[in-house]
Amino acid sequence: MSIEPRYLSADMDNPPIRVLVEGSERVQEALRVMGSNPYEPRVLSQARGMIPIFLPFAAGLTWAEPSMALDTDPSEGINNIVYGWIGVAFFLGVVFWILGDATFRRYGVDHDKVWARFGPFYREIRFADITCFNFSTDRYDIWAGKTKIKIYYHKYDYAPLYIRLLEELHHHKFRLNGADITDPNWEQQAQHWRNFLSGDLWLDHRDFYDTHPQHLAHLNTLISPPDHYDDEQPGQPA
Repeated sequence: MSIEPRYLSADMDNPPIRVLVEGSERVQEALRVMGSNPYEPRVLSQARGMIPIFLPFAAGLTWAEPSMALDTDPSEGINNIVYGWIGVAFFLGVVFWILGDATFRRYGVDHDKVWARFGPFYREIRFADITCFNFSTDRYDIWAGKTKIKIYYHKYDYAPLYIRLLEELHHHKFRLNGADITDPNWEQQAQHWRNFLSGDLWLDHRDFYDTHPQHLAHLNTLISPPDHYDDEQPGQPA
């Protein structure tokens, strides 16, 4: 069955429908901070939401857990003492891992690239270099050769990424969720992702597109397939 381009408008008959999620993804979407302009670059982090919660929690555990372990009666046996300290180390480790991740991990996207940083460790993928785009259960994976960046779309507003992926799908082919560029069904996969990404973008930023018709017109031009790709001659079969 052929997948047709879908054009977006405020009064369209069959608008995109948001996919309902459950569990942790639902909580993450509820806490996700959305930008007002989908074209603006993003620096993405969970520090604002996590640190005010987990810093006092970590301080409390750092005081309370060792105190309880030290109060263990030696007559209860060495096993109880050892297990008590293992429990202290485990709970403190989990809390400080979450706190450290929120403090030092950053993601970002601008017109040229998507990037990820954890402390001094940094990776980036330029959109013109993308070789593969995969969908996983809770994220997208973007590849450029052997470099991979995970896109946690439930946690963060990756609107500029969606726009740039749609634009790149007008310029060059890359592997899409298991469909190689030589796959006869690649164009169908590409159209599925043009419809899906544009629909999600429109749903997340409906107010912006309702008040900026020129940007909605631009988005609609990206939903249809191009006449040819940059590495093909006009009229050459895809």
